[in-house]
Amino acid sequence: MTPPRAAQRPQAHSPDEAAPLLAKQRTRPNPLPKTQLAIVYAIKLTLPIALTQSLPYYNVLIEKLASSEGADTGYYSGLAHSAFSIAQFISMFLWGRLSDSIGRIPVMALGTAGTAVFTLLFGLSGSLTGVLMNRLFAGLFYGITGAIHSVVGELSDETNQSIAFPLYDIVSAVGFTIGPLIGGTFEDPAKQWPDVFSNPLWRTYPYLLPSLISSLLSVGAAFLAMFALNETLPSKQKSKRLLVDEDSEPLLAAASSDTVIDVPEPLSKPLSVRQLVSIPVLRAVFASNGALGFAGSCFNSVFVLMAYTPINQGGLALSPAQIGRALSGMGAVSIFLKLCLPPLLRRYGTLNMFDLCMFVWPFTFAAMPLASWVAQASVGSIGGLMIKESFREASALEWTTVGFILFLSRLGCLAFSLVMILTRDHAPGSASLGTANGLSELSQSLAGALGPTVISSLFAVSAKKHLLGGYLWVIFMVFESAFGSWVARRIRKYRD
Repeated sequence: MTPPRAAQRPQAHSPDEAAPLLAKQRTRPNPLPKTQLAIVYAIKLTLPIALTQSLPYYNVLIEKLASSEGADTGYYSGLAHSAFSIAQFISMFLWGRLSDSIGRIPVMALGTAGTAVFTLLFGLSGSLTGVLMNRLFAGLFYGITGAIHSVVGELSDETNQSIAFPLYDIVSAVGFTIGPLIGGTFEDPAKQWPDVFSNPLWRTYPYLLPSLISSLLSVGAAFLAMFALNETLPSKQKSKRLLVDEDSEPLLAAASSDTVIDVPEPLSKPLSVRQLVSIPVLRAVFASNGALGFAGSCFNSVFVLMAYTPINQGGLALSPAQIGRALSGMGAVSIFLKLCLPPLLRRYGTLNMFDLCMFVWPFTFAAMPLASWVAQASVGSIGGLMIKESFREASALEWTTVGFILFLSRLGCLAFSLVMILTRDHAPGSASLGTANGLSELSQSLAGALGPTVISSLFAVSAKKHLLGGYLWVIFMVFESAFGSWVARRIRKYRD
């Protein structure tokens, strides 16, 4: 005789059957594995530090190596930025696919070790060709971000991802705050602290010290990946059993606290690229990420270029140290906004917030000429500032205007963390999550690879030929980012 249903051993026949029923019973998020997440966040922190430590002095270095002046430096700096992004684009999917095969840990260890090497070598660059090659190889190793996204996705679930992913992105913002501070503070130490850094090496390579500091942090990340992080790829884990805790699973409260449920691993074999791309909602997510990547890379490139460029060419004439402070302030604003993100996600939902963030980008680019106009008004009767005399202290009104623009840009950049959640939500199982993240990052990197060259060249041409008052690049970006906002709304069409 069949025993009564209440006496049967609780068993989840499939994830699709169990997940909705369990979700209805939960009133609070499941606990996150804090130690493992902290390790992942520490590893992630080193990547934006390595990337952004060069931004304050980037255009000064390029100007010296390329023998260019003012806005014309944009041609070469855009080329260097694009070399990095193209390499990242090439490697992103390959790292993601490799992490689905051999595991997340080997990929993260290799990527952070490679980042350490080429960050150090960047400080030893003595030619434009050397800078371009360095950015190319550094971009190849920076492509591991998709694998790191996957680890966060596998350490969280639908009940707590609105906490895990925003915290993950807050870590990126901290990196974007620390990196420019390192570059702006420690560039050219022989000039700033001649008694301490008297060795000719520091005069020959004025940007070696910030590169060395960032490189050592990446070495630490590689050791964390190898010796402290647990593998999260389901096929590489020793046990696939789910231990059900009595307090966290009200649905199974009748079972003992150490009841074990054997849950079949869904989709243990990763889907092919063609199968993933054939899913309409995933295509919309990938396309939106591409539009976001283009807007974000364009802003990051053109803001630094605009900040460095003399006022008479439509720039702000800020020194490397001032640029470093501005970028660090931008990171601080980003941290604040991302701390506000979890309650906003719980109230308004991921997709609504994503639409809002994409909608902000056209207004961000439209506001950028305000900073230039305020700077021109501040110098007043001085007229055009010469290239070598361009660095000066900006006024309080200029910093206020710059702060407003940076605030808008960081609001738009919240979409980067939201698109990770959208990718995880619509990926068909954790076995394909690395590939899905790789494809999503691939579209972002492809667009991001084009962005720096396009916007830097447009900025240089607009300034040199005074096209549309020197702001042709602004008109272009307003229309492009408006199109990106429209693309983002297609996700809702396919999801609903």
